Amino acid sequence: MLFRSLLALLPVTVAAAALAAPALGATVIRETVTTPFFEAGVPHDCRPGVTGTVTGTNVTSTQSVETSTGFHIHGTTGGPGRIDWSDGSYTLIQSIDHFSFNAVGKGTTNFTNTHTDSGDFYSANGVFQFRDTFHEVEHFTATNGVVRVDLAKGHLHLFGDC
Repeated sequence: MLFRSLLALLPVTVAAAALAAPALGATVIRETVTTPFFEAGVPHDCRPGVTGTVTGTNVTSTQSVETSTGFHIHGTTGGPGRIDWSDGSYTLIQSIDHFSFNAVGKGTTNFTNTHTDSGDFYSANGVFQFRDTFHEVEHFTATNGVVRVDLAKGHLHLFGDC
């Protein structure tokens, strides 16, 4: 969930790249971008009034292939992080998204994303408290201006007491 706002921009960015230049043969581009992130004032879902500061590193790796018949990009984005809570406890977090985008044929594009977040929660003195994980799958298809959205219901799992 930490990377939702960044990931929300991905279909627009990828679509713009797909339309940016006509293909002359196959063009393959591989990129990796590492970005630190920071967010203060994050609420703790289990403890009202407790807030946290999130720090971490996001790594996005992509490969795009453009041909005369279409454009494809796939990759991963995510990384490790930490939340330091106002009560002295902390959470070690991990987030990963696997995504693909295709613009093939005339008027058809699709985007698929699988997402997983996890967090290991620790007391202020380093004692493990609980673990949570969240899984979600999203699929968008646009054909001649008609958009179809398929969202697999997100699954939240708690291991231990929240």
